[in-house]
Amino acid sequence: MSIDIKNAITSAREHARALFDQESLENLALEEVVFDDTSNQWLVTLGYDSPHKLRRRTNGPGLFPTVEEETLREYKVFRIDPDDGHLISISIRGL
Repeated sequence: MSIDIKNAITSAREHARALFDQESLENLALEEVVFDDTSNQWLVTLGYDSPHKLRRRTNGPGLFPTVEEETLREYKVFRIDPDDGHLISISIRGL
């Protein structure tokens, strides 16, 4: 294995920015890193603020309801080859 954990994270971030260059990856952050011995791959989970907002109606003052917006987080798992750092796959990580 020639790619260490730090290089695997760097590779995942670079791939995320390159592949999602048309989308905003607000607050991109490292969430988790695991080396999977079974598949011999780094699994790097990155999270970012979703452009989609969760809207809820709430009871405002008096008789008027208000709408609150909540920013959701999305998570992607980047599978990185440990030999050269190339991207093998990206998947959505459910909670």
